[in-house]
Amino acid sequence: MPSFPLPGQFSRRQLYLIAAGCAAVLIVVVCLIFFALGGGPAAEPDATPESAETAEAASPESAAPPQAADLAVEQAAVGTVLPQTADAGRSYVDGTLFIGDSNTARYMMYADETGQAFTTLNNNIGVVSMGAGAITTLECEKFKGSSAMYTIPEAVAMLKPARIIICFGTNNLSGSSTDASGFISTYLKGLQAIQTAWPYCDIIVSAIPPLDKQRENTNLTMTQVDAYNAALVKMCEENGFKFLNSTEVLRDSTTGWAKTDYTLSDGVHLSKTAVTAYFNYVRTHAYITEDRRPQPLGTIPTPDGVPANLISEDPIAVRGAKVPLEFVATNGGSLSGATSQLVKKGGTASAVTAVPAEGFVFAGWTASTGETYSSATIQFTMPANANAGGVVLTAHFTPDAHEHDYVLVPGSETAATCLNPGLAKYACSICGEVIEKETPALGHDWDGGSQSGDQITYTCRRCGEHKTETVAHTHSFDSVVSDTPATCTNAEVIVLQCSCGEQTTTTGQGALGHSWDGGVQSGNQIIYTCTRCGTTRTETMDIPSESTPSSSEDTGSSSSEESSSSSSSSSSSSETSSSSSEGSSSSSEESSSSTESSSSEPSSVSVSSSSSSESTSDTSTQTES
Repeated sequence: MPSFPLPGQFSRRQLYLIAAGCAAVLIVVVCLIFFALGGGPAAEPDATPESAETAEAASPESAAPPQAADLAVEQAAVGTVLPQTADAGRSYVDGTLFIGDSNTARYMMYADETGQAFTTLNNNIGVVSMGAGAITTLECEKFKGSSAMYTIPEAVAMLKPARIIICFGTNNLSGSSTDASGFISTYLKGLQAIQTAWPYCDIIVSAIPPLDKQRENTNLTMTQVDAYNAALVKMCEENGFKFLNSTEVLRDSTTGWAKTDYTLSDGVHLSKTAVTAYFNYVRTHAYITEDRRPQPLGTIPTPDGVPANLISEDPIAVRGAKVPLEFVATNGGSLSGATSQLVKKGGTASAVTAVPAEGFVFAGWTASTGETYSSATIQFTMPANANAGGVVLTAHFTPDAHEHDYVLVPGSETAATCLNPGLAKYACSICGEVIEKETPALGHDWDGGSQSGDQITYTCRRCGEHKTETVAHTHSFDSVVSDTPATCTNAEVIVLQCSCGEQTTTTGQGALGHSWDGGVQSGNQIIYTCTRCGTTRTETMDIPSESTPSSSEDTGSSSSEESSSSSSSSSSSSETSSSSSEGSSSSSEESSSSTESSSSEPSSVSVSSSSSSESTSDTSTQTES
């Protein structure tokens, strides 16, 4: 028999070896227990059904986040935040260009109750993983017939929309910082670039969607979402943009997080339920203005959409290798299985079955990636190149052959207004299919307008809306700048002014003329003075020269001539003469001249001409001789 050393007989080396062996055995036992209890690594499944439990490991914010955005909305200037309106209808959505990130891209994956996708390539530029800073730089939109790529401002200018609703911000989140200055700076730069490229559209900024409390990436916080939304309200107020407070319908007002089932399991992307609620909110918080786009619009290219996987990075790292997969059903059926899953790229989802309702048959699956499937039960394999936006599979159902019996859906009717179309929803009483009918907007009923200066203000008789038009200016010179009275020699001068500042000069009363006094004689001059202005004028009198009679026989006639001269002088001072007397005098003188043999022509005192008295005197003198 082998002999063993007794205690106390072990060497030091042997004791070390025994201790090391015991330690090894202990480690092995602990590891076995650990694996037996399930602590070891297990194979991760390709697909994980969405539920609150899938994200329980996340560390949510300890309390409901502050709601600074609510306060900003309350304090914003009137008109900044869009108020509730009547339902603007499907035409409002179709006339709006939606721009944003993966949540915007998902608008094309879901359909409304009529079976029509919420948006199409014609009115959607949704770029997966895009942030606000790339608006001016990322070439993301393509158009059919061209290989060129265009930035968002360039694409907007080509699509020529009447309005845009833009939503960025989710991919700009990181942490709980409430400093939104950098985010707002880049966002505003992008919006101003759009405004410059196409200044004829209304710009509506939509709030960043709320996160789910059980989100996958806990570095994304509602504290930051709330701070960024508050800053967006302020930005809109300061720059004339409109703010769509979609948080109002997407967030649970009690918890401050996204409403239950409003996000996929990543806690970020909106579910069909959320998108449906969002578009109802868009339609009932409409912003419709007069179309100010240049007409005609000309040729508008056909969009070809945003290329897949344009941005390979996932800036918010919501799921890593797994992407969301959602199963939805149209009217006429339901689904059996996990309708919202997270699936590895290249992995296979758990099976989901389409179940038609009574009176309907299954009509196939369509995938947002473009594929179609005919089997009612599907196990979808996630494409290896799927992006963070995920994939949506839609089950379609068709009713058995029948003639639709459409009945008005109670409470769905909205009367047309001046700007908004009237609409009503009708549901088939047999299969439940829903259709929506619109009646055209009525248009404004303008009155004749009232003019003030070169502005005419019109008022709509129906809604009270006002519009102002500028007409060609007609001067109205009704303000007197200066008035220079008329003088003896100048007419009255009046300077008038129009309300626009233009002046004109006109005349009033004519020149008055001088008002002469009786005059003052000085020598052979009479000086007259105007009693109004003091101007003087001088008249010179003719002074007759004395002459000696030629013979004694003329003496008798001298007295007659003096008498005649006296009469003539009197006539001259009155400055009057008679042409008829002159003629008579001339005849008498001729007759007298024929009988006189020799005589001297008598002199007379006269200012102007000979008088009739002179003629008579001359004749008398001649006769007496």
